[in-house]
Amino acid sequence: MDDLMKIKLLLLIDDNKQDELLKLIKEETEARLISYMNQDGGILKGVPDNLSWIVRELVVRRYNRIGDEGKKSSTESDVTATWDTDDLAEYIIYLDKHRKKIGGNGITRFY
Repeated sequence: MDDLMKIKLLLLIDDNKQDELLKLIKEETEARLISYMNQDGGILKGVPDNLSWIVRELVVRRYNRIGDEGKKSSTESDVTATWDTDDLAEYIIYLDKHRKKIGGNGITRFY
């Protein structure tokens, strides 16, 4: 089962009407993860297979937040939804293992 099918299963979507939106969210999520992991000069071209579960979780979160972007919480009747402002925060421990530190030994000199 490919990632799109897994995401749709998690979201209980059984048609193709949201496929393009889900693909776009997945693409943007992968780009954000790659950017984070490459910020120290790494050269990852894609999200490592062992982190695909993070991509799926983030896509589901972002999809569920459509219409509430930028908000920290939303309330309807008696139901309140609260979101973290940094989606990556809880995954940093997994992402940092794939960051490649490139450069010097960490010493900075100012003259």
